[in-house]
Amino acid sequence: DNPDGPDVINVETFLQGMAYWAIVRKIGAAVAAVEWDTYRKHEKVKGKESWAWNFEPNPNQTKVEFFLQLVGNLYQNNEAIIVEWGGNGYRYVADSFAKTLSLTGDKYSGVVIHEQQIDRTYSSKDVLHLSLQGRGVLEVLGGIVGAEGKLIKSASNSYIRNQGTHGVLRVSDLAEADADFEETYTDLVNTKLRKYFTAENAVLPLFNGYDFTEHESTGGSTKSSLAGTRDIRSLYDDVVEYVAQAMGVPVSIVTGKQITKEDFDQFVMHCVRPIVEMLADEINRKLYGQDRVQNGAYISPNYDHIRHRDIFDIADPIDKLIGSGAFSINDIRRRLGMEPIDEDWANEHWMTKNYAPAQEVLNGLVESDGKEESTDE
Repeated sequence: DNPDGPDVINVETFLQGMAYWAIVRKIGAAVAAVEWDTYRKHEKVKGKESWAWNFEPNPNQTKVEFFLQLVGNLYQNNEAIIVEWGGNGYRYVADSFAKTLSLTGDKYSGVVIHEQQIDRTYSSKDVLHLSLQGRGVLEVLGGIVGAEGKLIKSASNSYIRNQGTHGVLRVSDLAEADADFEETYTDLVNTKLRKYFTAENAVLPLFNGYDFTEHESTGGSTKSSLAGTRDIRSLYDDVVEYVAQAMGVPVSIVTGKQITKEDFDQFVMHCVRPIVEMLADEINRKLYGQDRVQNGAYISPNYDHIRHRDIFDIADPIDKLIGSGAFSINDIRRRLGMEPIDEDWANEHWMTKNYAPAQEVLNGLVESDGKEESTDE
């Protein structure tokens, strides 16, 4: 039913899926790199919630597996829910569910987890619900990549045709009049010529009344071959760029080439943070609640480990943070994911002698100027 042939759909689907899931995995990996700090009376603690969100949300998944599934479901379905199931506070990303809207709280039924349907209807307060605004990403991509797929198919067909072998088969009136013409002609075209074109070495037997003349390929040169593959590759790259733009991800993040600090910051700000902050809000308002949050018990995402940093590359900034008194040594070690030092001096704040109140510096300059003037006299 497809006028362009089934291969067009295959090319579109393949390219769209390849680019889409590559981007989803990058977003999921970045979300999984976020550390979750839990607090009680505004003091950081490591308890059950910290273990669940940083290491083991459930017995079947690690933190990375959990968040990759969450992000994948979110982008594929434009929404995702996390439910508690199996006791012990284990949490799972639902594979699928049915939602009934209600002003008093939405209802979630038909929840499927690990191919098992849960015989329970969840209320809105019992699930952590994440959603993306606007039309579904896959729906948008379908239209964008559809047009590009036809161009790719056209370029592929042109390239294949130029690289192939062509010829002219002449059939005389005498041969056409033969009683076995249809059978002979079909066997020649569908069997013998096909083997002749595909074999490394072959001989083509012809009967009286048949004459085949082979033509040289119009695109057999190395230069034209490279040009053809470059054309197709450039179209592939266009699809990747369209998918990245549709998902709000810098192209450099997708390709891994020439990633700038600005690109990475944009990726975190517009792709990673909205998902993480949405989840943090859901956890705080539904698992902790207003009273506990106001009393200093809450969860907070920590983005310090989302980007790999070579400790030697940031040695100077570390020195300035400690030397200015802004951070203690243990503050810095915690930010770097290192164990704190069990010594009192590691929790103290230090300041280099070069720092002084601005007024003292100004007074010193005035006194210095006065001494220089008296010496000249």
